[in-house]
Amino acid sequence: MALMLLLAGWVRQLGGRLTALTVDHGLRPGAAEEARTVATWAASAEIDHRILLWTGSKPKAAIQAAARQARYDLMAAWCRENEVLHLATGHQQDDQRETVAMRRARGGRDQFGSAGISLVGTRQGVRLLRPLLPVPGAALRALLLSRRQDWLEDPSNLQEKFERIRWRSGLEGPLPTTDEVLAWGKSRAAAELAVADLLAKSVTFHAAGFALIDLAAWASSNPDNVMQALGQVVATVAGRDYLPARAQLNRAAQALMSGKCGLSLGGSLISVWRGQGLICREAAAVTDRMTITGPTQCFWDRRFLVTALGEGPAFRIEVLGEDGVAEVGQSGHFRAKIVDIPAAARPSLPALRDATGRLSAVPHLGFDQSASGMRAHFRFRPHYSATSSGFTVAHGWPHTI
Repeated sequence: MALMLLLAGWVRQLGGRLTALTVDHGLRPGAAEEARTVATWAASAEIDHRILLWTGSKPKAAIQAAARQARYDLMAAWCRENEVLHLATGHQQDDQRETVAMRRARGGRDQFGSAGISLVGTRQGVRLLRPLLPVPGAALRALLLSRRQDWLEDPSNLQEKFERIRWRSGLEGPLPTTDEVLAWGKSRAAAELAVADLLAKSVTFHAAGFALIDLAAWASSNPDNVMQALGQVVATVAGRDYLPARAQLNRAAQALMSGKCGLSLGGSLISVWRGQGLICREAAAVTDRMTITGPTQCFWDRRFLVTALGEGPAFRIEVLGEDGVAEVGQSGHFRAKIVDIPAAARPSLPALRDATGRLSAVPHLGFDQSASGMRAHFRFRPHYSATSSGFTVAHGWPHTI
């Protein structure tokens, strides 16, 4: 509520437009009514408001993580559909200290694991802004009281079965100070810049969704930066939300630098091709399968933006697989230079099949069985970006407000 009111005043001064988004997770009986209450408050403040519904089956375990992911998915999708670049969230200083405490408790004491949340970030094609990150929660509640604005408390914030709530109540130990969080954030910003520089100089992403690495550049670089860079490339190629565990990354980085091939990590395959490191999607890890019935635009396997063209019979989009690769090779109907796409990367390519299951097209290989023209275009738009806008440190309250 504080974020919505503060942004409303700022946006109006600049002549911009603001829409408040409330996600109804459907996890509690009163959730729908709470969303409607927020809509009423927004209307009284003359703020445009939308309620986004999380439909479908709900998880039995890791509920908070699943709800958080669903929340971002719904909000980011709304932003993309409405051509909105900036999505602001209400994370505040207390959230930051809790996040850092939980990460450090899990062993994330390196520059990346201890830094907490960035003031600016990117997610699913949307730029995330967290303008309240330097502000204590008490200051936000005082603001609402001064404006005689009510707010709602999530009942889950009282349930000690959740790790964050145990940290919040002091059951897990003391939270880090704001000075500590600031120092760790500055350390991460410097480390992230070094990794971004390494990626820019040594990694090339192909339109077919794989990455090639200049191993000589990695061999002469800081091993910690190499490990982090590998994790970011894997997350990009595999469409992940987060990097693999650091122990796994360390083993994979050492194996890659020693020239080993055929490693599986986080839904990707790691090998060496033509003297370069190769990171491609693991076909066996691809489960996305969708039916297209008309013109549409959607994401497939969290890697490719699909634009389906024109009318015609329904078709399926699914992973090509080893059998599909063999079928393409035997047909002779492909136009692209198949040798330019590593053999290891071909099985994970998207393929079009008709209602009978017959392979009809593989756009990245120029394969068009019926010679009738491609019915869908695929653009590599990964869920995870190999580099970000850079970790931005949230300085202490009240200096940035």
